[in-house]
Amino acid sequence: MGASVYVGVLGKNYLRVITYYRHGYSDTYFQQDHKSDGNVQLSNSSYNFTGITLGYGITRRLTVEIDAGYYYNKTQNFKNIDFSTHGQGLSNGNLTVKYGNYIKPAHQMEITSGIGFRFPFSASPQMVDGVQLNRDVQPSTNAFGMAGLLFFSKGFQPVSLRIFSINRYDYNFADRHEYKYGNILLNSVFISKKIVKYFFGIVQLRNEWKTNDRDFANPNENGGNEVINSGYDLVTVAPQLSYSIAGKWNLTVLCDLPVYKYYNGRQMTPKYSFAVSLTRDFNLGRKAPVAEPVSN
Repeated sequence: MGASVYVGVLGKNYLRVITYYRHGYSDTYFQQDHKSDGNVQLSNSSYNFTGITLGYGITRRLTVEIDAGYYYNKTQNFKNIDFSTHGQGLSNGNLTVKYGNYIKPAHQMEITSGIGFRFPFSASPQMVDGVQLNRDVQPSTNAFGMAGLLFFSKGFQPVSLRIFSINRYDYNFADRHEYKYGNILLNSVFISKKIVKYFFGIVQLRNEWKTNDRDFANPNENGGNEVINSGYDLVTVAPQLSYSIAGKWNLTVLCDLPVYKYYNGRQMTPKYSFAVSLTRDFNLGRKAPVAEPVSN
């Protein structure tokens, strides 16, 4: 997500709106931890994605969020033939409930846990001209899922520094065709530093570990259900810049740069991605001022 830094709980009756756009590009195959150029199908792949997240503070400790997104395109260009495949459409939606287990504003510390529920807008794979698109360009998993979240944040006011971490585990259920995407464990550490008023620099170090997909309807060459060319361990560095427009709108730009890749089988791997997000909080509990009657 382009707005991954905004994951803590909100104040009571606060509404947070996050919109973001992300572009990703890939042009390199990996087999385990090294490049694999021989006998590959694709020249490159890319996507353009936009999303929106709405969060609301029910109480001081309890926040609920819902988000959804749309792929303008998920594209694969083949290497030895003049052919490409394209998918587009709504991705999965997510409903997340977060609870502030430990919130100490005076010490700038927060520990928050959460649980999420993911749902598809369609249970059927996307078809083009009567042909089902391959899974790599499908905009949705077409399946339900669950997620667990743990967030920690600590600020250091004298040096205008903030350190926080996001730890998330996603579990995917099988779709109606008995295909199950791998589960994902994501661990991120952020360091945020105020540069000048309203302007912040952020560095994120993220590790993403994904288990093999499983195809229960189509056994692999060894007779098992694991999809051999799936699953990975990816380490990414993501520098970010954030600017607060008039102290209300937060504009963030970031770039994801992989620094370590380990992929099961042979897979096309990400080269880079960048994102732009815009965030604002609204206080819906603030009462409008009442005009006093004018005395003569």
